[in-house]
Amino acid sequence: MLTIRPAEVKDAPAIAKVHVDTWQIAYKGIVPQDYIDNLTVQNRTMSWVRLLERNPDLITLVSENHDGRIVGFASGGPIRHREPRFAAEISTLYVSPHAQRQGHGRRLFMALSNRLAQKKLAGLFVWVLAENDARAFYEALGGREVSEITRDFAGAPLREIGYGWAATPNYDSL
Repeated sequence: MLTIRPAEVKDAPAIAKVHVDTWQIAYKGIVPQDYIDNLTVQNRTMSWVRLLERNPDLITLVSENHDGRIVGFASGGPIRHREPRFAAEISTLYVSPHAQRQGHGRRLFMALSNRLAQKKLAGLFVWVLAENDARAFYEALGGREVSEITRDFAGAPLREIGYGWAATPNYDSL
């Protein structure tokens, strides 16, 4: 059974492990390798503790598998850049490579979308690296390409595609 629940500070090490493991596989050949090689669970844990403790506008959810182990997470809140069509943004959504294609990502997306809609944040947005296979995931959920940007990341220009949903999807049944 999959369980989606709000993240707690004590979840930071498990969230960090999923974060690092996913980046090391999903972004290999996309993000500069020295950046990926320098990611550590310890550093990411400290970052997640700070985020969970100090950012009340950020909603972070975790997905647990049948044995209660955290295998995915998603976070979002008010949009972080000027985009009048969208009020909410998903800033992270990652599922451990060994737990992908089991419904965790879809359920995290649906649950987070619902929470953002309950906060009256209409319209949902997410940035995805153009070379990331996850683009198909967001397209399957009805996301439309609405923006594009190239940003410098660890010394490399990376193209990102912005996906949007005109009205935040309301998924009442998980």
